[in-house]
Amino acid sequence: MDGIVEFFRTAPIPPEVFAPSLGLIILLPLLGAFVCGVFGKWLGRANVHLVACSAIAGAFVLSLMAFWATSDAAGGRVVSMPNPFGIDRDVVRYAIAHDYGTWFAAGDFRVNFGLMVDHLSGILLLVITGVGFLIHLYSTSYMEHDDGYWRFFAYLNLFVAAMLTLVMADNLVLLFVGWEGVGMASYLLIGFWYTDSAKAWAGRKAFVTNRIGDFAFLIATFLLVLTVGAFNRQADARDYSAAGSTRSRYEQGLSAKGPVTFKGLEKMALAMPEGVGGAVALSTPIKEGPLAGYTFGGVMTATMLLFLLGAAGKSAQLPLYVWLPDAMAGPTPVSALIHAATMVTAGVYLFCRMSSLLVLSPTAMATIAIVGALTSLLAALIAFAQDDIKKVLAYSTVSQLGIMFMGVGMGVFWAAALHLVTHACFKACLFLGAGSVMHGNGDETDIKKLGGLWKEMKWTHATFLVSTLAITGIIPLSGFFSKDAVFHGVHHNHLQDLHWVSGFVYAMGLLITACTAFYMSRVYLLTFTGKRSPEAKLAHAHESSWFMTLPLVVLAFLSVVTLVYALPLMPRSGGGFQPLFENFLSPVLRPAETVARVAKTVALDNSAPAFMDYLIAWLVAASGGLAAAFLYLKFFPAQVGKPVPAFARAVRRTAQNKFYVDELYEFILIRPVKFVAFILFRVVDALVIDTVLVRGTAYVTEKVGLGLRRLQTGDAQAYAAIMALAILGGAVYALLQVLS
Repeated sequence: MDGIVEFFRTAPIPPEVFAPSLGLIILLPLLGAFVCGVFGKWLGRANVHLVACSAIAGAFVLSLMAFWATSDAAGGRVVSMPNPFGIDRDVVRYAIAHDYGTWFAAGDFRVNFGLMVDHLSGILLLVITGVGFLIHLYSTSYMEHDDGYWRFFAYLNLFVAAMLTLVMADNLVLLFVGWEGVGMASYLLIGFWYTDSAKAWAGRKAFVTNRIGDFAFLIATFLLVLTVGAFNRQADARDYSAAGSTRSRYEQGLSAKGPVTFKGLEKMALAMPEGVGGAVALSTPIKEGPLAGYTFGGVMTATMLLFLLGAAGKSAQLPLYVWLPDAMAGPTPVSALIHAATMVTAGVYLFCRMSSLLVLSPTAMATIAIVGALTSLLAALIAFAQDDIKKVLAYSTVSQLGIMFMGVGMGVFWAAALHLVTHACFKACLFLGAGSVMHGNGDETDIKKLGGLWKEMKWTHATFLVSTLAITGIIPLSGFFSKDAVFHGVHHNHLQDLHWVSGFVYAMGLLITACTAFYMSRVYLLTFTGKRSPEAKLAHAHESSWFMTLPLVVLAFLSVVTLVYALPLMPRSGGGFQPLFENFLSPVLRPAETVARVAKTVALDNSAPAFMDYLIAWLVAASGGLAAAFLYLKFFPAQVGKPVPAFARAVRRTAQNKFYVDELYEFILIRPVKFVAFILFRVVDALVIDTVLVRGTAYVTEKVGLGLRRLQTGDAQAYAAIMALAILGGAVYALLQVLS
């Protein structure tokens, strides 16, 4: 046993040797995208598959090595690296990093191309490359008849490369490059079948919606740069000491790494709580610069709310969630990649990475939690009435992301990250399972035109059932434990002066759990149980190839075994035990816990769920599933042929039309913007600029030229006559002046 433990605690490649190779994790899929995109037409289908899958497989192996290196403890010493913003003995444990030098600089501002892998980014690397590889393998069969296969795999590789950049970046600017990269790649993938105008429109909708959030992200980053500058000018030795640094060391870090490096922002967060006794606190006004007069706490709240708007774009939260359901226009593997393991989790990752700053603002945290709860409930209610299997899963993703935002907003960062990991497994399995159902049923997506598939698609059915139980929250699957960990923390954590938020969000969470169980059970029952629908496109379904079923089996297996992360297996320093994943992420989240404790902005509860908590969660989930089973197996079949009440039809129609949110946006935002654009085009551009300024200037010049041209006849006698008349006129004028 000791030999096995020692094996896993000793990285195959020493961390200091492996660190300079971190860039290869991004470079491999980027190279795969280049080869497939430029030479794919000539390489042939099999070679494109080989290049694309090999690039992701290689990135997975390197990610595994990086993850292993972060837990290296050879010789009894855990891996660590110096903190560039801290004192000499301040080290970052369980992390490896490499700085490739200055990326760009302007005056005092600089940004380095620095990559870092710790336990948070390490686990996400495995999720992105591991699940991403399974989706690539699945796609080799799913897209086997598509003529644009080479473009598809190039876009998939590009997407993965951008997401890897996002999670490995050690500063906000480089993270934003990955942030924009996944946005661009999602536009290409969602609108992949661009000859279909509806699908091309869905890609544009995703692109424009994300640009709104990205603009807010940029403003928040600029505010952080100004805040760091103001802090450095006003802080004294006590502030730096509370953060485990000194002025000279902090300024040296700023000079070497730039103001938006995550470790530097952590140090500023540790110095800001009221209890540290320095010159800078949350209530301290900023003395000079563009933010003069505002308090540090007020600016931090505004910054976090702007980051929330940016995260709402990527992670599909109110008010920017409307693009994600339309992302179903792309091929099904795209839905699995975007919805499960990559782009939509970027907002949750961002707040976990910046947790030490977020806990400085209870107002921002409460807003995040409430936005997550409202988004989750709205999406769940819309999912009730959707008949398209992919649309149901899309709204399910929006709802599950809302749960993660609830956890982030209430300070349960580790549980939100755990639900991110478990969700990646079972949601990818669900989407790929939906693709398998479509593949075996003539691309039918209407769940009411399927039925009875459990006999004909045994592997797809079994894996879909496991994933459905996982997302529903049934013991002993991972979704139950990760979701319950979020709700337990939400219930017991309390925000400063906002204690009511925890009770409200927890009640919403229980309602969302019941809704999730209902609509997911509905999808499963209508698709796989009962009799084959007479409206089905094919009389009999067929099982998919092993290229498609093998990823389903692996993902279903992961949906079960990842529950280990939620089990209280690790001893807690104060006594008792803590979940494995909480202990695993503690080196990353410890600064946030320290800030929350000193600033008293969040009262964090570290207790484990009791038996009664588990029982309540299980009963709520079971009640939703049983209600769906009763309605769709007994009640509704008995009502066939009977008139449906007008009220029920109206409610279903409203939910089916997504509560008319898109129409509301069209009326309130899109039409006014179009009208203003029309006025600017017709009045300002066409009339003022084109007609008056451009063509008007040309017209005046032309007419003046025509008039002057008549005076330039080239006749010498005419010129002499004019000169004589001019001389005579001058003489007459002079004579009159003399006589007067």
